[in-house]
This record gives sequence, structure tokens and C-alpha cells, in this order.
Amino acid sequence: MKKIFIVLIAFSFLSSFSQNENFTFSQLDYVNTPIYKQIKKHPENYRYLDSVELFRIQYLSEDLKITGLMAAPKIDGKFPVIIYNRGGNRNYGQLLVSSATDILSPIAARGYVVVASNYRGNGGSDGKEEFGGSDVTDVVNLAKNVGTFHKADTSRIGLLGISRGGMMNYLVLKHAHDFGLNIKCAIAIGGIVDLEKTIEHHSEIGTVCEEIIPNYSANKIAEQQKRSAIFWTQELPKNIPLLILHSYDDAAVAYEQIPPFIDSLEKYNVNYKHIAYKKDNHGIVKHQLHVKEQINYWLDNYLKSSNTATVINTNEIVD
Repeated sequence: MKKIFIVLIAFSFLSSFSQNENFTFSQLDYVNTPIYKQIKKHPENYRYLDSVELFRIQYLSEDLKITGLMAAPKIDGKFPVIIYNRGGNRNYGQLLVSSATDILSPIAARGYVVVASNYRGNGGSDGKEEFGGSDVTDVVNLAKNVGTFHKADTSRIGLLGISRGGMMNYLVLKHAHDFGLNIKCAIAIGGIVDLEKTIEHHSEIGTVCEEIIPNYSANKIAEQQKRSAIFWTQELPKNIPLLILHSYDDAAVAYEQIPPFIDSLEKYNVNYKHIAYKKDNHGIVKHQLHVKEQINYWLDNYLKSSNTATVINTNEIVD
């Protein structure tokens, strides 16, 4: 009897995953996690959780098992896919259950499958992180394999990245056509476009690069430029609208790198909208309502509706 019980438990566990070994997912229960205390305390702020389902995911990328999270509408249907590219490095910024409840879920509730990778070497993933090196492949393979999930419409993919995640956006976009990804739009919040300027402004990022980028000390300039979209703006797709949100007072990713990047986007006719925020931080928290409005508009207009109209390149300043 005991053996049968063990077998039934094992079968139940295995059956909670999809059967495609390249992309597996299982239900995520947030009730017994630290974020649940906050949800119980302020249920009015988490009403959207009633309309979404949350998952832990695991997928293959260059034979490495990579972990992540996913949120999707509870209702049946096919929904556009948003790849959320997390910021930080190693354990700093790794995906937590709160990432699913607070970041992925509000967007998923609006009619999207939102999926995020921990990148290699992080959050239980195999391999070693390279801060914009081979780990970019993990984002690409996530975009390719998420179509296994029955609600994911990979003919419509959007990218949403913050900080280092913005850098990952640009690295994926650089080869979007080669990868065969149907990316319709991208959004960067406090995104890195010039790694050298970022390091000058925030020296700890230089230490991160030395620790996790292969051969960084011997090839510093080359490795920085590989990860800096300002040096290869001409290789970005011209027809994928970019929304660039950045604070003047960003203490982590210097704003000074943004104006030259905007000039380069103009020069190479890349579709964009740029909004600069006064007196705010790296995450643009003081203007979060305005940021959410801009993100929702961008996704609804250029991803959900597949609007292919050309964006009139604009630059705005928000007090």
C-alpha cells in the first residue's frame, strides 16, 4: 500500500507538468509564501490575481535546464506573449514568487501570457551567467519554447526589460530576424545601452562584469561594446517600436547614455518613443502610475492589436 501511495504522489507531481521536455510548467501556489501576508493585508491591491493562474517553469537552453515563472489569464484562449527580462545579476534580482504576483500577474490579467527567465546560473538554473553573453540564448529559447503552453500565441511577442533586462532586450532584438522570433514591440525601463557609461556612474557594475563575464579583464572594451546597443544601433530592427523610459536621476544606470542613444535611433530610423522622468529613481517608482499607463498603451497598441503603424518618434519629459 505504501509503494502504491508513493507511486501515486510521483504520478501526480509529474502530471502537473506539460509533457514537452523542452518546456515544462507546474502550478505555483503563493498562499504559503512570504508575499501572501501582503496579499491578505491589502486584497484590494491584488484583485487581478482572481483572473490569472501562476506557474513555475523549466525549459532547455543549450542543454541547460533554466528556471523561471509564468502568469496567464484563467480564461481559455490564445494570448500574445510578453517576455519579462529581469534586472540584476546572479541572486540579486532573481525571480521570486512576488515577481509573479506583483509584476507578471497585473499584465497577464490584461490578456497576455507573461513569462520570465532566471537566466543560466540563477534561481536553480544550470550553467553560469555571463551578464549579456551566452545567457541571451536563454531568452531566445524561452521565446521559442513557450509556444508549448496552450495559451501562448508566439506569433505576437513583446519584450519588457528593466535595467540589465533592457540590455537583454536589445541583444535579442539585434538578432530577432535570425532567431525567427515574431517580436512586435519592446519596452525598456532604466535599460543599459552603454555599459562603459553605466560602470563610470555605478562602479559596482564593473566588479560584476569582472566576476561573471568570461575573459573580461583581457577584452574589456570589446565585451562592453558587445553589450552596448549604442555601438550597433544600426543593427536594431527599424519596424519594432521601442518604448524607452528612464529617470534623469537614475543612480544605477546613468541617464547621460540615453540622449546619444536616441540620436543614434534617429540616425538609423529606428521606431521609438522616449520618456524622461524628473526627480525619480532607477525603477521610476514615483511615477509608477504614468509608467503603467505607457506600458499598457504600448502593449495593447503594438502587441495585442498587432498595429503595424509607424510610431512618430517622440521625446517627452515628465515632471
